[in-house]
Amino acid sequence: MSRAVTVFERLKGPVVPLNLCFTADGEIDYPVMRKYVNWLCEQKAPVLLLTYGSSEFDWISDEDLWRLTAELAEAVAGRSLFISATKFWTPAVCRKFLKHADQVGADAVKIQINPMQAEREAFLNYHHRVLDAAQIPLLLWCNNAGKPPVTVDVVAELARHPQIVGVKNDDDQFYYYYDLIRATQGQHFAVISGGQMRNFVFGYQIGSPAYLCTVAPFRPDVANEFYQILVQRRFDDAWAMVFRYEEPWLKLASEMGWLRSIKSAIHLHGLFPNNSVFPVRQPHTHAELEKIRQCLETAFGGIRKAHL
Repeated sequence: MSRAVTVFERLKGPVVPLNLCFTADGEIDYPVMRKYVNWLCEQKAPVLLLTYGSSEFDWISDEDLWRLTAELAEAVAGRSLFISATKFWTPAVCRKFLKHADQVGADAVKIQINPMQAEREAFLNYHHRVLDAAQIPLLLWCNNAGKPPVTVDVVAELARHPQIVGVKNDDDQFYYYYDLIRATQGQHFAVISGGQMRNFVFGYQIGSPAYLCTVAPFRPDVANEFYQILVQRRFDDAWAMVFRYEEPWLKLASEMGWLRSIKSAIHLHGLFPNNSVFPVRQPHTHAELEKIRQCLETAFGGIRKAHL
C-alpha cells in the first residue's frame, strides 16, 4: 500500500486543529506542546493538524513552523496521523519545507496558498510546481476569504494526482462541500469539513470521512464518540450530541472570540498553563474565564483536569 493510500485510510473521524501555547515572552512553549500532543495521542485523537487560524500562522516565524513540525512529529511518533501545513510561501520555499516535513516524520502536509491569489490557474500551477518536491502526501486548502471559491473541477483535477489525498474545506459548508464530495467520489481523496459537528452530520452521509471539531482540542473523547455514532448511522443521537455539546459551546465561544475561547477551554482542562493567544492579543480576563468555565460545565459536566 502506498504512503498516500495509507494516509487516506487513516484520515477518518475528528481532526484536532492544534492551538499553540506561548510563554510569557511570546515564544512557542515547545515542551508544553509536546506534552499536549502526547495527551491527544493517549486520548486516541485520530488526526492532528497544524492549520492557519488555530495555529496562529500570522504570528509565528518560518523557523518556528519548521521546528514545530519536527518536534510534534517526534512527539506523535505515528500514534495519531500528524499533518503539518505550509505558510504563504513561494513554490521554492514550499518545496524545501515539504522535504523537511518528510524528513522529520510528518505524515502529510496541507498546502496553504494566499486566498487573495488563488485564482484557477495560479492554484493549479502552484500545486504542480511543488508536487515532486518530496514523496510526502499532500492536502489542498479551499478558503476563498470572501471571493468566489476555487471551482470544483479544479479540485477534482488535482484529486486525481495520487500524492494528493484530500482537502480541508473552509469555503461554503453546504452546497460547495457536498459538490466537492460528489466530484471526488471513488478516489483516494478525503473532503474534510472545516469545523462543525452539525455540518459533518450531513457530509458524512454522502462520503466525507473527517471533520475539524469544535470540542476535540479539549474533549477528544466526545469527538470520537460523535464519530462512532455516525458510523453506526444513529443520526438522531448525533443531532442530540450537537445540541447538547456544540450548540451552547459554539454560541458562547463565538460571542467571546473563538480563538480566545478555545485557548481558555484548553487551559481550564489543565492542558496549557495559561490561556494566552499571541501576546499582541489579550486573553480572556478572570471574569470571562469563569463564564467559559460555567458554559463548559453546564454542557459537558464537571471539568476533569488533565495531568500532563
